[in-house]
Amino acid sequence: MNTPSKNPARDKRLFAEALKSARLGVPDAQYEVGLMYANGMGVLQDIAQAVDWITQAANRGLARAQFLLATRYETGTGVEPSVAQAMLWFSKAAEQGHAKSVFRQGKLLSKAHHQGAADRFQVAAQLGLAEGQYALAKVYAEGLGTERDEEAAARWYRAAAEQGLAAAQHAIAELLVKGPGRQAYLEEALAWYRKAAAQDHLASKVAIELLERAGDVPTRGKSRPRRKSSGPERRRDEEQWVRAAEMGNTDAKYQLGLMYELGLGLEADQSQALRWYRVAAQSEHAQAQASVAKLLERQGNADAVDWYLRAARQGDAQAQFALGRLCSNGELLSQDYLQGLDWYVRAAAQGHTMALVTLGKLCNDDMHHLAASSFARAAEAGHVQAQYLLGQQYAQGKGVARHVAKAFYWYEKAAQKGLAEAESALGVAYLNGLGVEADLKQALFWLQKAAAQGDAQAQWNLGAVYASGRPGLVRDLKQAFAWCQSAADQGFVAAQANLGVLHSMLKDPVQAVAWWQKAAAQDDPEALYNLAIAYLKGQGVAQDVQKGFELLLRAASKGITAAQAKLGLLYATGEGVVVDPIEAHRWFVIAAGRGDEAARTNLARSGAICSAAQVAEGVRRARQWEVERIES
Repeated sequence: MNTPSKNPARDKRLFAEALKSARLGVPDAQYEVGLMYANGMGVLQDIAQAVDWITQAANRGLARAQFLLATRYETGTGVEPSVAQAMLWFSKAAEQGHAKSVFRQGKLLSKAHHQGAADRFQVAAQLGLAEGQYALAKVYAEGLGTERDEEAAARWYRAAAEQGLAAAQHAIAELLVKGPGRQAYLEEALAWYRKAAAQDHLASKVAIELLERAGDVPTRGKSRPRRKSSGPERRRDEEQWVRAAEMGNTDAKYQLGLMYELGLGLEADQSQALRWYRVAAQSEHAQAQASVAKLLERQGNADAVDWYLRAARQGDAQAQFALGRLCSNGELLSQDYLQGLDWYVRAAAQGHTMALVTLGKLCNDDMHHLAASSFARAAEAGHVQAQYLLGQQYAQGKGVARHVAKAFYWYEKAAQKGLAEAESALGVAYLNGLGVEADLKQALFWLQKAAAQGDAQAQWNLGAVYASGRPGLVRDLKQAFAWCQSAADQGFVAAQANLGVLHSMLKDPVQAVAWWQKAAAQDDPEALYNLAIAYLKGQGVAQDVQKGFELLLRAASKGITAAQAKLGLLYATGEGVVVDPIEAHRWFVIAAGRGDEAARTNLARSGAICSAAQVAEGVRRARQWEVERIES
């Protein structure tokens, strides 16, 4: 059962608005409606309806809907499980450059088709996805689907590690420790282990402890070299840990669990891992309790919640974050957003990076200062998405003073790690000289990197740049069309509106109207205005003055100055509406105040024709509209 929303009226309104657009066939709206049904936001939770709407969005080519639908078929959530259907939808999204879908294709193929999996991981890695880079590194390291190549493995492990992926950080450290000349690299290896351990990567914690126990951690004195243990030595090591555990050493019990879970010096055995974790957990070892919970959660066992609670009450941040996640998504326990928020706060207070990012996102609508401080802590710890989100806070002045140079700094950090949204933002910064000197070459470089990953905003920006041309860049409508089309096909509204303008420039009013209608259905102001003019003039669509007036009114209310000036003229002439000199004067005042020359001329004429009372009322209505717009 879902916990009641803090603002059910708003949720219902948002759902109704999304549903209206979804029924018109808008893919983004269909996807949002699907998520609302899945989460019970503004409507009773209905998984079947959720899957139906997400399927509609996926059928219309929305990559994120295709990805989500594929995961549902893979896990059997709300649908009959089907590997074939999962692969089909992952493939459709992958064709649009959706990096996670490419990676998940590889995961599915890896069970039977190593070469195909390796190819998919290669694409995902080149798109900048850390998980794809890590998987590709493993392919090269193990020679699955390709020849073994230790140098390539190290290169891709490092690429993923630099994006903050804990498993890759651990892998790099392992290569440094086990490779030739290990003594010279121990300090670097330890640094990578510690980065991973800071993200609660258990194997790295064990590795650090083992290095310390062996005296291998670099000190001012000489470090002892460590030989690779033979089979008999590993058995002796296990026996020593078992003896220590049987003597009541709780840490030894926990370490045995780790060793069995991760195959550290022992053959991996999840049942043995769970057994030793339970023994340690009964002695109130918090990390062991969290580990018991994690293994039980993987099995779908609801007892995981009780173990997470026991660990969380002892202050274990990983358990607190897990409880926040479970409370929020309603898995294994009843959905309770407020309780989930409480657990996220507790984990974030201890510096848990994913909790900090999650908390920042949850608070970003109305608690900007808390969001900014959460993103800042996670960004400083190296979390790539937090770095991008902190850049946004500085760019928009949300929770912090607006500072475009700092925004650029954080965008650059995240972009250099391959995050598409950050690459897109960095491209825009170079394009417009925000926090850095304008540089068209750099702008195109970063926008193209993001666009290649399927980032719709970057594709739209590239389309706009090529459509308008710039000093040093020849106008290229073919490129403009291609990039705008890519973004529009993903449901990016501004690109749909721009595509209409491009078709209009090429004297194809029918196609122009078709794209404006798609964007106008999602309330894009420019599309509303252009579509209104098309109806008023009968260009690309049957002339309908009344329809044109209605669209013009919507565009004017959203701040389109040309629409406001035109609306005033329609009220003055009675075209599509009853003559109303007061409303005409009102819109002339609004448009003239925004610098529209035609509106200024018409305002002077209106002032000469209207009575003093009509002029005063028109001005009053204009001021009231401005106030209401600011308040909304």
